[in-house]
Amino acid sequence: MHRVNPEYDLTNPTTMENPYPLYRALHTNNWRVLPVPEVGFWIGRMADIKDIARNTEIFSNNYFQEGAPIPTGVGEDPLEDDVKAIFAEGPEVVNALWTSDPPVHTGHRKLVNKAFTGQWVRSMEATIQAIAHTLIDGFISRGETDFMHDYAVYLPMIVIAEALGMDRADAGQFKVWSDDILAGNLDLLDHDGRLRVARSFVDANKHFGGILDDRRSCPRSDLISRLATAEVEGQRLQNCEALPIINTLMLAGNETTTNLIGNAMRILVDRPDLMDLLIADPSQTQAFLDEVMRFDGPVQCLYRIVTRDTVFADTELPAGTRIMLGWGSAGWDPDFFETPDEFRMGRPNADKHVGFGFGPHICVGLGLARAEARIAIETILQRLRDIHFAPHVDLGHVPTFATRGYKSLHLRFKPRA
Repeated sequence: MHRVNPEYDLTNPTTMENPYPLYRALHTNNWRVLPVPEVGFWIGRMADIKDIARNTEIFSNNYFQEGAPIPTGVGEDPLEDDVKAIFAEGPEVVNALWTSDPPVHTGHRKLVNKAFTGQWVRSMEATIQAIAHTLIDGFISRGETDFMHDYAVYLPMIVIAEALGMDRADAGQFKVWSDDILAGNLDLLDHDGRLRVARSFVDANKHFGGILDDRRSCPRSDLISRLATAEVEGQRLQNCEALPIINTLMLAGNETTTNLIGNAMRILVDRPDLMDLLIADPSQTQAFLDEVMRFDGPVQCLYRIVTRDTVFADTELPAGTRIMLGWGSAGWDPDFFETPDEFRMGRPNADKHVGFGFGPHICVGLGLARAEARIAIETILQRLRDIHFAPHVDLGHVPTFATRGYKSLHLRFKPRA
């Protein structure tokens, strides 16, 4: 097992900004289990990640210390009394879907699949495109944009907010809840961060709990109505199960897609040849996005908890140890992808990335995310030309090792006729 030094510490801000030198070293030296201070252990190689993702008996998704999906961050400090008091104000929740394992997870997945069908995703495409055009209309006359905040953030946020039964005008509040709850699931948090996350978690669950109650008696065409009324073997979800599933859909349908759109746009601006290719042949957009997911994925890791003392790759992992499945480093595994540090359009196995996860817990919203990202890029390239970085552009990333996205992305352009 490799010992951490600052250069290879994923909690180091410099490494978080650019983890790829670490990923190269990890593969070159076959560091199969890499310590991450105060968090746990990073599993970075594709074959190992797939083995662990399949083995939910030992490597569980039920990784919350409080016994329910309460997002308190991934640090080891005990939960403070004032934070506990806020969480206690919210509706009851239990481990469901993302934070459960088979067979419980299997039943939840069947219910969600009834709501999140391919047909439903296809029916959303016209809505996604209309939202994309509306957002572009809001900045096209300026000739410049902060692409992240004007477009990449709002497109998936509005889509999933409306799909979950929220008004478009409430999308800003939805974004706050989503960002905070995601941070509580993936990041190290100080006391103030835990207080903020707890309040957002409780407020979101109160809001969606009310919508669930309403939709059971008066169903509509939204996703929450589908969750509230779907049955598997005669069983419907209770609110305590449905609320964490809604949170999962909120997170999976928002931050992941935002970062995918932003990361893709950065690559296109850097590579005008790729932009010209997609303009000439939009059918190549999905293949391009698959390579983005492999090369610079929006989610770099997700967590598992070790259920009993075990040894993996000659490393002792006591029960309760937290591990990170490094989807991002798996995309750079030379055993699976030739010259992985090259962005290669037309890579024959680009779609074999694990950017959406792997195994029983593969992202339930991946169909929607793929459609949103494809339409977002196609529509931008239909409406804008001569896209380039604004002077003094800041290309810094949001400081976290778990996800990967830009804080902002200032672009200049000309409208297409």
